[in-house]
Amino acid sequence: MMGDAGGRAAYATLEELTAAFGLHKAQADALSRYADLMLAWRRGNVTALRTREEVVSTLFGDALALLDVPQLQARARACWLDLGAGAGIPGIPLAVALPAARLTLLDAAAKKGAFLDAAVEAAGLGARAAVVCARSERHAAAGQPGREAYALVLARAVAPLPALVELAAPLLARGGVLLASKTRRAVQGEGPGGAAAARLCGLAAGPVVPLPRSSLDDAVCAVYEKVAVTPKRLPRREGQAARHPLAR
Repeated sequence: MMGDAGGRAAYATLEELTAAFGLHKAQADALSRYADLMLAWRRGNVTALRTREEVVSTLFGDALALLDVPQLQARARACWLDLGAGAGIPGIPLAVALPAARLTLLDAAAKKGAFLDAAVEAAGLGARAAVVCARSERHAAAGQPGREAYALVLARAVAPLPALVELAAPLLARGGVLLASKTRRAVQGEGPGGAAAARLCGLAAGPVVPLPRSSLDDAVCAVYEKVAVTPKRLPRREGQAARHPLAR
């Protein structure tokens, strides 16, 4: 592994990446199959990246950097949700790295769901990962299986913090945490609104954890903990969190 001029981590090969994060051969093989699938997939665009090196460094490196977040390590044997999972980042690489985690990948797009089903099999996670094709508001509604079901919610490139906190709140069990992958600059702009939304949703804003092993510039993880039961008004109707945030 080498750092670029800005000091961020850079992983030239999958071997370099897995060595940097202490993964063994079976885990490296799982990530290799997943990368191959991502680049070969032709039934809808799952990533704009076109080379194996870009996938390994930009996507896998950024995902595995979350291994340095203590709140994730404390829930390494728990039920996780990757919210707005897209191509399965960061959930799939993290579940490969932590083999006791149980992962749900949630995405509303049917084409993404088809890819995620294939990715779960390619990464060898079929026994402990599931794909749910639905809006988060529906999955977290009263009486639905996702309501207050997860000890950990992961989110990357989903929404600004005020909306993201609201969407995650009804999915989290009490004592669970939301880990939002962001840049420090984004947190500076969105953080006050995220903290205000957290207070209205039964969460508390926690630390902003630097991610020095991420391959992306200025990467951090904003942490929110579920400290109270979900307000009955949540989730609101689909799209309301993004269009009309509880707090700005």
